[in-house]
Amino acid sequence: MNIMISINREFIPCACVMLMSLKEHHEDTELSVYVLHHELTQQDLLEMDQVIGSDGIALIPVYIPEGTVGDFRMGKWPEEAAYRLLATDLFARDMDRILHLDTDMLITGSLLDFYNTSFDGNYLVACEDFMSKEQRKKKCRDFAKDEDALFFNSGVLLFNLSKLAEDGFYYAVYADILQKYPAIRIEFPDQDMLNLLFGGKTKYMDRIRYNYAPYYYRIYDGERYYDTREQLISNCNVLHMIWMSKPWESPVRMEANELWWEYAGRTPYYEAMKRRHVQNMLEQERKMNDMLRDKADRITAEPSDGQLIDSASGAQLLDEMCRREQRFADMLIKK
Repeated sequence: MNIMISINREFIPCACVMLMSLKEHHEDTELSVYVLHHELTQQDLLEMDQVIGSDGIALIPVYIPEGTVGDFRMGKWPEEAAYRLLATDLFARDMDRILHLDTDMLITGSLLDFYNTSFDGNYLVACEDFMSKEQRKKKCRDFAKDEDALFFNSGVLLFNLSKLAEDGFYYAVYADILQKYPAIRIEFPDQDMLNLLFGGKTKYMDRIRYNYAPYYYRIYDGERYYDTREQLISNCNVLHMIWMSKPWESPVRMEANELWWEYAGRTPYYEAMKRRHVQNMLEQERKMNDMLRDKADRITAEPSDGQLIDSASGAQLLDEMCRREQRFADMLIKK
C-alpha cells in the first residue's frame, strides 16, 4: 500500500502512534509511507524509523519547500494540512493510487478493502464528514449545493491519481480557483477545496468502519457511540480523534483514547506526551475553576432547595474540585 502523511515536528509522536497501529494490522502487506514535510531533520526521520521498525514498512521522506502552498488561506491550520493537494504533482507518475491518512488516528483493523476498492470512475474514495444538520446546511449555502449534498472528511482519503492527472487536477488548479474566486469561504483548507471540486465525484465508504470519530457520536449520535473496547475493535478499523478528543491534549475520557494511550506507551515519546497531557488538563481546569470561582464570589445568597448557598461555600466546592483534579493528575504522572 502507498500511504501519504503530512506532518511537522510537533506531530512526530502522534504520527508514530498511528503508523505503529497501521503496521500492526498489516503484517503481511508491504507499506510505503511517504512523509511530506518541510522541517523534519535527518535525526527526526531516523528516530521515526527506529520507533516504527523497518520490517514491512518503509518511510520515504518528501521534502516540500516552505511556502509551496502559500496560495492557500490556511488561517489557524498549519501549511502541512494542504500538502495532500500536491498528491497528483508528487505521485501520479509513479503510481495510480495513494491513501492519505491524518495522524490524529488509530488504525484498529485492515485498510486493504478500502485501499483496493474500485474507484468506479470517481476521483476520490472517502467517508462522509462529521457534521450536525445545522453545519451541513451552512456548508451547502457556502458552496451553493443542495441541502442534501454529501461532504466527505479528508482524514482518510484515497486519490485516483491516474484520473486526476488525466483530467489535469494538479495543485495549480486549486490555487487558481482561490485567486479567481476570493469570496469562497474556505474553513478547512484542503477538505473544503476537494469537496468543492469533487463532492459529487467521490465514492463513499462506510464511515463507521473507516473513519469513526468517537467524540462526534458521543455528542450527536449516541445510539452509534461505541465506548467499549469490544465495540470499537469489532465495528471500526479507523478511530479518528477529532475536535476536543485528541488524547494527548484533551481531558475527555473515552475508551478510544485509552486504546490510543496503550499504543503511545510503546513509543519513546510516551512520558513527554503524558506530562504534556497532564499539564494541559491542569491548565484547562485552572482556567475553568478561576472562572467559576469568580462567578461564585459574585453570587448573592439566594434560597435553593430550602438551603442557602453563600460565596464561601461555593469557593470551597471549587477548591475541592481543584484538589480532585490534582490528585488525578498525580495519579497519571505515576502511572
